[in-house]
Amino acid sequence: MTLMNYFYGTLIAELIFFTLIMYKIIDVLKLFLKNKKKRYLVLLVVLIPLWLSLFYQNTFPKIKDINNAFNKNILVYKGTVEKTYISGQFNSFILDGKKYQYNPWKFKPREGNKYKLFYLPNSKFVMKYEKKN
Repeated sequence: MTLMNYFYGTLIAELIFFTLIMYKIIDVLKLFLKNKKKRYLVLLVVLIPLWLSLFYQNTFPKIKDINNAFNKNILVYKGTVEKTYISGQFNSFILDGKKYQYNPWKFKPREGNKYKLFYLPNSKFVMKYEKKN
């Protein structure tokens, strides 16, 4: 279950982050409506699409997977790791051309190794794994 704790933790952190950014966008919008300065409009034109694209690509798939995580609706795939990335915000690796996310404290995929993954369908977050020979 620790892999799922990581999933929920990252989801909560992302939701807090996006909420704070939305709050700042609203502040800038208020400033623009009050002062009618062009720089606030430029900031809005940059921030809103950036916020929407990041939310849609990163957080929305995890939100869609909440029900799957609770009900243990997972997909299974076997394959070979082609590439791993340095642990960071997204903690991902490539398995047979498909990108998956993982908990870097519990799972360390190695390039060339074969794994059987049990993952959430929308976010492709690995819930469980088995190393294959």
